[in-house]
Amino acid sequence: MTAYLQDIRVIDFSIMLPGPYCSMLLGDLGAEVIKIEQPPDGDPARIMIPGYFESLNRNKKSLTLDLKSVPGKEIFCQLIRSADILLEGFRGGVLKRLGFGYDQLLQINPRIVFCSIAGYGQDSPWASRPGHDINYQGVAGVLSLSGAPDGPPDYTIGVAAADLTASLFALSSIIAALFHREKTGKGNCIEVAIADVAVSLMSNRIGEFFARGKPSKSQQMGRAAAGVFETKDGKYITLAAAEEHFWKRLCQVLDLKELSQDQRFSSTLNRSKYRKEINERLAEVFRTREQKEWSNILEKADLPWGPVNTIEDLPNDPYISSRQLVLPQEHPSLGNIWQVAFPVKFLSEQPEIKHPAPSLGQHNREILNSLGYRDEDMAIFKEEKII
Repeated sequence: MTAYLQDIRVIDFSIMLPGPYCSMLLGDLGAEVIKIEQPPDGDPARIMIPGYFESLNRNKKSLTLDLKSVPGKEIFCQLIRSADILLEGFRGGVLKRLGFGYDQLLQINPRIVFCSIAGYGQDSPWASRPGHDINYQGVAGVLSLSGAPDGPPDYTIGVAAADLTASLFALSSIIAALFHREKTGKGNCIEVAIADVAVSLMSNRIGEFFARGKPSKSQQMGRAAAGVFETKDGKYITLAAAEEHFWKRLCQVLDLKELSQDQRFSSTLNRSKYRKEINERLAEVFRTREQKEWSNILEKADLPWGPVNTIEDLPNDPYISSRQLVLPQEHPSLGNIWQVAFPVKFLSEQPEIKHPAPSLGQHNREILNSLGYRDEDMAIFKEEKII
């Protein structure tokens, strides 16, 4: 069993992606995670695409609880007293309206580390505004860097980058707050605004803009010998050979003397001016062999390249499998499913997937019994739709 966060109890009052991803990682690191779900349906992610909920909620216990009811509030108070971390993921002010703002939480448990993940924070002018990843990327300027150089912004990244990065900022901030608590004995209040996190992703691009005085799109968009290229078998590879030594090596390996000897292409900056011409020539060459052949050639040449894997490719990819990143897991209702392992390697014990995502309310009895409630109490709670 992973012991990095052993004996740390997390109350996870979040849904969908940002909060659940953060609490899942805390669970991977050994914390006890109790997921609070609103009866009768629980986290809306449960009824989305099969596998979505399961991919974000392993290593957790599920407790259904109506926080609008008086008994539900009493149960929640008891959980807060025994908790180290409370994580919530709703619009600004939701938990406060339920009677559990940070001031109230401190009265219940002065050592609690309270972390809120919300689109626009708790107290900003937009705190009550709904939002999704595309909205946060838009307001932060991230979307302005997407799409073709002469085209409109294009939300095609394929993963919710702002949401997921917010989860990681929340995780690191929670760990920092726990460390601080060890020194001071005091809890903390952490506010993670997803839009703010998206702005932080722009750090180097903002610096570049104010240094150059003009915007640019994707960092790869303006570079020659950098991009995605189709191979003979209809698959794709990535290439990023912008640096001088990589450029010379690429021309040698591909036998492109006409490019290496052309004075127009004598520097990285010069080549960027002729990016379209160079990349079109490279595209012609890469369409002459299959992806596997290029894999052997480019690997031997020590060039910065890689395959464009599909999700189906991942379990059998040599690199992915060697790192044990995508692993099979037996799920009681879905059968064999795939899980992405904790991606950081530790020298000692590795974070592990101990058990699959729970069914709705699976741990009601276990948790309520531990708080002193009897089966008769739970029957009443069930009848009154409190759990």
